Amino acid sequence: MLDCPLSGTGAQAEHKDLVTYASGDAQAIGALTPLFLGFGRAVHDLGAFGNGTRMKFVANLLVAIHNLAAAEAMVLAEKAGLDPHQVVELVKSGAGTSRVFELRAGMMAARDYVPPTMRNSTWSKDLDVIGAFAASLNCPLPLFSAVLPLHAATLAQGHGGDDTAAIHATLSRMAGVSRSEGEQ
Repeated sequence: MLDCPLSGTGAQAEHKDLVTYASGDAQAIGALTPLFLGFGRAVHDLGAFGNGTRMKFVANLLVAIHNLAAAEAMVLAEKAGLDPHQVVELVKSGAGTSRVFELRAGMMAARDYVPPTMRNSTWSKDLDVIGAFAASLNCPLPLFSAVLPLHAATLAQGHGGDDTAAIHATLSRMAGVSRSEGEQ
């Protein structure tokens, strides 16, 4: 048995842009690498069984933080009167970008959170698992903790079926940014 979670969204899966975090028997991982590369771009052997899942928790922690950071940056840009579509292109070309920004900021600029690559209702489970994992290690996660109430507010505002980029709608509401305010 191997532990081989995948990193990436449904949209990334369509383009074979997934990463496999493989753990367990190295020979089995080696034998299955061509299979993994059939639907992804990279396979990483993380050693002992279970390390794949632990790596997935670390990666998803960053996804949660980067998603909120992208939304926060987009709302600030809109509040400042910048063209959100231009902001997406300029941030993508500079040092402030992240893979999550590149995947979700366009949705935020358009204020269109469908089709979802990760539904907020599904994301709740991942956030719970990451939180429990960190708690089991007595590891503080202050940035991750900031995501949780905003995610809950996003769900409460009816965005459970929308992409996690909809956290932007929550922050926009908090900032008093109307659609017309963010458009040029």
